[in-house]
Amino acid sequence: MSERIRVLVVDDSALMRKLIPAILARESAIEVVGTAMDGAFALKKIEELQPDVVTLDLDMPRMDGMETLRLIMRRAPLPVILFSTHSKEGGYATLKALALGAVDFLAKQETPLPVTSNKSPTS
Repeated sequence: MSERIRVLVVDDSALMRKLIPAILARESAIEVVGTAMDGAFALKKIEELQPDVVTLDLDMPRMDGMETLRLIMRRAPLPVILFSTHSKEGGYATLKALALGAVDFLAKQETPLPVTSNKSPTS
């Protein structure tokens, strides 16, 4: 059996730090090894956990995704996949990040997901 792909998820949204790993967990070849809430924390986690791939939000406080991407590529280049609302609306930011070394991007859904209830409707 081959080794699993080790992924670090970087996003300032606590919800996204739960959803992205849950989605990735559906694939047996992927192992989410950690999460980080901003770029500064991500750089420490990369050094500590040595992931194979990073998913990276562009819009974060303290150290944004663009600066984080620059530092990742300078210190220890590895595949980075952008996972951001900028991918759809801010095409320039996405193209700039791809030029800096990101390998691909996924647009976050900007509208909230519908909430479903397990309760049966009452008559």
